[in-house]
Amino acid sequence: MQANVHAGKVTAFIQPLVAVVSAIALAVAVFVGGLMVRSGALELGFLVSYALYINRFFDPIRDMTQQYSNMQRATVAAERIFEILDWPQDVADAPGAIELTTSRGEIEFRDVHFGYKEGVEVLHGLDIHVQPGEHVAFVGPTGAGKTTVISLLARFYDVTGGAVLVDGHDVREVTMRSLRSQMGIVLQDPFIFSGTIRGNIAFGKPDATDAEVEEVARAVGLHDLIMRMENGYDTPVLPNGANLSLGQRQLISFARVMLPQPKILMLDEATAGIDTQTEALLQRGVARLMEGRTTLIIAHRLSTVRDADRIIVIDHGRVAEEGNHAELMRLGGMYANLYTMGFRDVTSNGRHGTNGATPEEQVETSAAQ
Repeated sequence: MQANVHAGKVTAFIQPLVAVVSAIALAVAVFVGGLMVRSGALELGFLVSYALYINRFFDPIRDMTQQYSNMQRATVAAERIFEILDWPQDVADAPGAIELTTSRGEIEFRDVHFGYKEGVEVLHGLDIHVQPGEHVAFVGPTGAGKTTVISLLARFYDVTGGAVLVDGHDVREVTMRSLRSQMGIVLQDPFIFSGTIRGNIAFGKPDATDAEVEEVARAVGLHDLIMRMENGYDTPVLPNGANLSLGQRQLISFARVMLPQPKILMLDEATAGIDTQTEALLQRGVARLMEGRTTLIIAHRLSTVRDADRIIVIDHGRVAEEGNHAELMRLGGMYANLYTMGFRDVTSNGRHGTNGATPEEQVETSAAQ
């Protein structure tokens, strides 16, 4: 703010000063030249040319004063940019960190404690062990700590107690680049870059061939949508995908994650903003994407996690319940309540389940199964 105010003051002083000096120079030239023309010592055409040259002389000076103002603003912006670049990183590679060259996809949270603010814990002694290739869903009320689990696994933050391990290696002992190269994350609101659809899909693997890009697009059900566009895979994309629907952006993000073939897949409300028809199309691609990969799924829409190998209910940063869908429904605890509540929300919209059964009846049938 201070630099901007100073630049404004300098501009407000210099520009009028240049204008006054230019006017004075022109006035002196006209006055003296006029006397010389009157006495016959100077021709009128020379005086007119001289006056025009004076204006030409001051034009670049006026431009320089304007550029000075722009440079001041650019300097302020540069200071902000370098301040961010120079900001010390809370999470950094430890000295002697090793490369995680290959991954089986085994994940373990061992007595994990974590809080975003000192003295305020979000996770309290979390113990979770995920086998390679297992599909585990995390459910629970908002603010229970589900997304925090993924953030700690990707090492966006460091635990305050305990350890997070991948294939037996503490994530703090491996380089972040090698760790994250083994992971793929799909968020509820994916970020789409300016460029083309092909460039967005190949973002995680820039050297991917056209055939590879097309293959993953077909796998998630995106290929036909792309081919209906005027330029196909070379269709220009506006910043943050402004010219694409939410469903199209989400499908692009799934294809983008699928291309590098990560061993660990994390889906954070990945289908929450997609309509039912698009979700049905996407589920086939997601099933293929999950094959042979350790998958962590976070979802409030519990119908999307029914087929998970294991469902972990997190409440207030602790594991409240654990088991598959049928086991948790028979238990009749928090998961069953959340699942029933979800169907009640559907009922409030006037929709019923298949075969004419009400949602509550479907819940009872599911529990019996």
